[in-house]
Amino acid sequence: MNSSGAEAVPDESESEYPDKTSLTVRLVILPVIFLVGFFGNTLSAWLFMGKSLRTKSCSIYLATKSISDNGFLLSLFVVWLDFVDVRIFHTQAVCHVTLFLSNICGFVSVWSVVMVTFENYIRICRPSEVRSLCSTRLARRVTVFGVVFGATVYNYPLWTLDVNAKHPDQKQFCQTQPKFEKFEMVMTYVDTVLTLVLPLFIIVILICIIAVSLVDASKRKDRLRKSSSYTSVNSTKLTSQNNSVIPHSQVTKMLLSVSLVFVCLHTPSHAIRMKVTVENLLGHTIVTSQTDRLLQHFFVVLYYLNFSIYFFIFLGCGRNFRKVLKKRVKEICGRRKQSTTTCASEYVINNRMWSEDRDLETSKDTLDFDQRSTCRLDN
Repeated sequence: MNSSGAEAVPDESESEYPDKTSLTVRLVILPVIFLVGFFGNTLSAWLFMGKSLRTKSCSIYLATKSISDNGFLLSLFVVWLDFVDVRIFHTQAVCHVTLFLSNICGFVSVWSVVMVTFENYIRICRPSEVRSLCSTRLARRVTVFGVVFGATVYNYPLWTLDVNAKHPDQKQFCQTQPKFEKFEMVMTYVDTVLTLVLPLFIIVILICIIAVSLVDASKRKDRLRKSSSYTSVNSTKLTSQNNSVIPHSQVTKMLLSVSLVFVCLHTPSHAIRMKVTVENLLGHTIVTSQTDRLLQHFFVVLYYLNFSIYFFIFLGCGRNFRKVLKKRVKEICGRRKQSTTTCASEYVINNRMWSEDRDLETSKDTLDFDQRSTCRLDN
C-alpha cells in the first residue's frame, strides 16, 4: 500500500516458493483478516462509544483506532479484489480515494496508540495530572487535530495519481504521474518518520518509563509489607497506604497490552522498509533475496493483523470491556426473547379472537335457521 520509493530487483536464483507464498497470503489470509478485523473493530467502536465507556478518555482513542483500522481494512480489501480480477482499484476516483484512505487511516491508527500509551504513562507515573491530561474533552480535541493533520499531510494521492496505460492495447493501472515521482519519494520518507520512527520512539520510551515505575512501585510495596506487623489493624492501615502510595491500582493492563502488541506487530514489516529506504538514500542497488522475500511476506501478515486483532486484546485484557459486552449481549438476547414472546402471545390472542368470532357467527347462523324454521311451522 505504501511505496518505498525504490523498485526491488529479484534475485536470479530465487525459486518460485516466495511467489506461491505471496499468492497464498493475498488470496486466502487477507480476506480472513479483513472479515474478522472489520467485525471486531465495528463491535469495539460500538462499545467504546456507548454510554458505559465513552466517559473515559482512553475509550475515545480506542474507538478512533477501531474506526481508522476499519478504513484501512476497506482500502486493503479494494486492493485485494485486483488479485481476483476485479479491477475496481484501477479506476478513476477509486484509485485516489483508496490510497488516501489507507494513508490517513494508518496515520490515525498509529498515533491513537501513541496517545493510549501516553495516557497510560500519565495514570501510572503522574497520577496527580490525570484529571487535567486524561479528560474526554482533551481527547476529542486531540483526535480531531490528528484527523485534520493527517488529511492535510496525506492528501497527495488525490492529485498525484492517475489511471492510464503505457500502451493503448494494455490494461490501465493506478500509478503516480511522472512529474510527481520525486515528490512521492519525499512523502515516503515523511511517512516513514511520521508512522514509524517518531511514534515507535515515543512508545518505546514511555513503555520503558512505565516499566521502571512499576518495578519501583513493587519494591516499595515489598518494603511496606516487611515493615508491617500484619495485625488486623496494621493490615488495614497497610492496605490504605498501598492504595495511596503504590500506583498498581491505576495500571490499565489493556492499554499496556495495546502498546506492546502494536510494537510487536507494527515494527517488523517496517524493518525491511527502513532497509530499502536507507539503501535507496545511499544509492545502492537493491537485490531482494529469497530470505528477505519470505520474511517480508510473514511481516506483512503481522502488519495487517495490527489492524484486525485488537478486539481480542480488548476482550482478553479489558475487564470493563467484557462486562459491557456481556451486558449488551444480554440486552439483545432479552429483546429478541421478549419480541418472540410478544409475537407468540399475539398469535395466540388472534387465534382465540378468530375462534370466538367463528363460534359467534356459527351460533348466529344456527339461531337464524331455527327462527326461520319456527316461522315456517307456524305458517
